[in-house]
Amino acid sequence: MSAKTTPYRFRPRFLGVAFLSLSVGVVLVVSGATITPDAMSTIFSYVTGTAGLFLGFAYLKSPVWKLAVEIEDEALVVWTGVEERLRLPWDQVKEVKVDAEHMTCYVDGGAPKQSLLIPGPGAQASYDIVKKAELIAEILKNVPADRVKESESPCITDPKD
Repeated sequence: MSAKTTPYRFRPRFLGVAFLSLSVGVVLVVSGATITPDAMSTIFSYVTGTAGLFLGFAYLKSPVWKLAVEIEDEALVVWTGVEERLRLPWDQVKEVKVDAEHMTCYVDGGAPKQSLLIPGPGAQASYDIVKKAELIAEILKNVPADRVKESESPCITDPKD
């Protein structure tokens, strides 16, 4: 199995910010090359424009966008390309906090590296997950009801943080 065969892929959540950074970077680099009145303005335009270009491209090329979640009969699996990054057997899930209204879910595996946040509005994550309503339904189907807790806040976070 690999990340390419599952429908629950990670995707950038703030594409607008990345494209704005790229656009402003291009404008600053071009203005530094054409219309800046002195050397300091030219240097400032080049440096800030290059930083904007770098940050925009870094966000869009992040390895996070290769991640995907797969639901198996015995475990929840997070893939990085063709390698497993996380395997959380259903019997090791401590609890699942879910806010169905805001499509947010936190699967607690006992440690931050063994947990998964499916972010909705207000949740602190730079990613989103494709078809997250289906993913949340699949998770809830595989976790016993006594380990599922409804959350009143769309900002579900790990209580240990």
